[in-house]
Amino acid sequence: MDRRKTLVNEYKERKITGGIYRITNSVNGKYFLDWASNLRAKQNGFKFMVSSGTCFHFKLKGDWDSLGGNVFTFETLETIDKKADQTQEQFIDDLRTLEQMWSDKLDASKKY
Repeated sequence: MDRRKTLVNEYKERKITGGIYRITNSVNGKYFLDWASNLRAKQNGFKFMVSSGTCFHFKLKGDWDSLGGNVFTFETLETIDKKADQTQEQFIDDLRTLEQMWSDKLDASKKY
């Protein structure tokens, strides 16, 4: 039982890293910008989708189907750690604000 408690406590105390990411089509330069509260899981999901041939996001589907997932790259633009005293809602609000800041910096004409 002590081992289980230890594992539960370690899980609760793990560092949660979210961030802003961009998926870029290397053929036409178009990109998809988004945020994730668990950036590592999002990146792993992207890798799985590429390897399985499944489209990552509906906005990319046309190019994904015609060009294949291998022409897309996943890029982490910025990361932030969830603070211990921060609620999930506050963390997501921070991520959305950060995404808007990145959206303002990037060329909107290339956005999916």
